[in-house]
Amino acid sequence: MFPQPNTRLRRRMFVDISFVLLMLLLGATSTHATEITIWNFNDSDLLADFGTGTLMSDFNVANILFAAGTTTNARLGAPAGQALSLQGGTGTANNGRNITFSVSTLGFANIIVSFATQGTSTGFNANQFQYSLDGLTFVNFGSPYTPATAFGSTPVIFNLSAIPGLNDNPSAAFRIVFNGSTSSTGNNRLDNLVIEGTAATATIPEPTTALLLLTGLTGILGLKRKRQVAAQRARPPGLDRN
Repeated sequence: MFPQPNTRLRRRMFVDISFVLLMLLLGATSTHATEITIWNFNDSDLLADFGTGTLMSDFNVANILFAAGTTTNARLGAPAGQALSLQGGTGTANNGRNITFSVSTLGFANIIVSFATQGTSTGFNANQFQYSLDGLTFVNFGSPYTPATAFGSTPVIFNLSAIPGLNDNPSAAFRIVFNGSTSSTGNNRLDNLVIEGTAATATIPEPTTALLLLTGLTGILGLKRKRQVAAQRARPPGLDRN
């Protein structure tokens, strides 16, 4: 026994529509974040360890140190190694000072900044994260944060996906302003500073667009089916068995 023409056509239409849906899904943007720049401080310097970017500070040089780090938020298999350690300084002169990291986000959107941190009881306990669209003017993002007294398993995360001006921006920059230190040796440590984002060039079809496309294709397939049915009826009996 052979399938009737209508049965074969229905199967063919199912295959065709399934193929269209698959192509729509494959054309969607991946939501997986990609590391743009990483500082793990294992070389005991302020140079980026992955990607490109600059990290600068107006702290007194004597109070920019390196101490034992962590694997929290570590990427690309980096060991615990070292962490950046910032001290209050003589007369707590470093209160109100900052670290600034500039990273081009060209080709990326949905920017996220994350890092591991800890602070001593007399270290900086009111730290403000900021962002800049031009590398010059900085805007507060969220409320000041207080580091835990030890590196935990969860990093501090700033999700900047709601700031479209940071997307695909060669002048993007970020800053942490440190305040609240009460002694010269009170300190904060930062480790595994990561800037990441998703690809900015690919786009996910809007639901309405995808629905219209699928409706149009279904209509074309329906017309194709009618033509095939008409052709089947016009053929002499038995030819569809070959």
